Amino acid sequence: MKIRLMKKTLAILLTTALLMPFGAGAAAVEDILGDKSYTITNPYASVDWNTWGHYKANLHAHSLASDGEDDFADVIEAYYARDYDILAMADHGVVNRGWNIKPQPVPILSWQAYYKRITYLTDERYQEITTGADRGGRGMTDVPFGIELNAAVFTKSHVNGFFVDYGQGYWGKENDYETVIADVDRLGGLTHINHPGDWLGSAGDINIAKDPKNIRFFADILKKYPSCLGMEVLNSHDSPTRHDRVLWDGLLENVIPAGRNVWGFANSDSHDIGDIDTSFEVFMMPENTVANVRTAMENGTFFACGRRARPELGDSFVGEGDYPTVTNITVDDSTDRITVTGADYDTIEWVAKGEVIATGNTIDLNAYEDQIGCYVRAQLKGPGGICFTQAFAVDDGLEHPGLPEPPFFEALWDRLVFAIKSLRIYVILNELIKELS
Repeated sequence: MKIRLMKKTLAILLTTALLMPFGAGAAAVEDILGDKSYTITNPYASVDWNTWGHYKANLHAHSLASDGEDDFADVIEAYYARDYDILAMADHGVVNRGWNIKPQPVPILSWQAYYKRITYLTDERYQEITTGADRGGRGMTDVPFGIELNAAVFTKSHVNGFFVDYGQGYWGKENDYETVIADVDRLGGLTHINHPGDWLGSAGDINIAKDPKNIRFFADILKKYPSCLGMEVLNSHDSPTRHDRVLWDGLLENVIPAGRNVWGFANSDSHDIGDIDTSFEVFMMPENTVANVRTAMENGTFFACGRRARPELGDSFVGEGDYPTVTNITVDDSTDRITVTGADYDTIEWVAKGEVIATGNTIDLNAYEDQIGCYVRAQLKGPGGICFTQAFAVDDGLEHPGLPEPPFFEALWDRLVFAIKSLRIYVILNELIKELS
């Protein structure tokens, strides 16, 4: 802070000195100093890189309890066998009350339960897995009360809920994210938005992800409910979600100025065992406990990783072997530099305003002032896939207004159209027309 203060003081003194004898000096001082002074908010500031561990997580898995292909117990065993450290079972409309408790089927939604027997872990096996008794003491944490909310909507306006027993059997309303997010918030739980590109239909048109109306829709929810931590930026094989990082960047530009960040999640959304290890998070924690998992989710001390990221890595690319990981992050406010070190990567790219602006381990913000808005984030690419950091909020002291509000009558019309399109009869008829065309 002393260096930053000296920097500003020197600017004032030089400006004064130059203005007095020559009548003009501000431009000259800018040429001499040339730098903004950034305040950088590092989401990983609490991480002790020497002692904290890397814990592989998936927060979105399905089983026979809803529309998954595999038995509840088998899915858990499969993640455990693949060396996962954290797992949230998140069946549609079915609350996970523990891997050793039978999931409660939902009429129609849990249609497979009518002719397939759903099994769950014995108390003994639950204890073995959660303590890692047969895995060198490295247990797998059962994230409490995982559920995918808005279970039966055609529009796929899905939200994952955690840590509160809410949503069992609730079908949901078309295009309605806010009801379930508000309810979980009121009860003290956490949520994140699932695969928004699947709802938007943006896979085939990047401009849908860039549309200010769509950015404003999600930004308003995120600003209103801090317990809605963010969105999936990678989901499974990244097909319908291929432009969700574009949406993420738009949200970062419009939510960070309101005083909060938007965490990026990555989940397999596994519906069969073959989906495991497609997308996942890496949590940074002092030890693997339920309390630390929640804290890491809230603070953003995790990375979003995947074997595929179609725009960034190419449609045909599928990562194999060790995936890129971050081993250290340092932020130097005095020089406005962020440095990321890692393993198993070929390149590190820095993204701001949705564009790659720099490559390399270190970014000097002053070298890219014209290209930076209110954040930068890093992405590590390697033979094993991709790893996204959370965004570093950067404040240059200037105003960064969000999207302007639309004119009153335009907004009124948009709300009316949205309400009509959210009627289930409209949605069903629209789906039928798509099938027949």
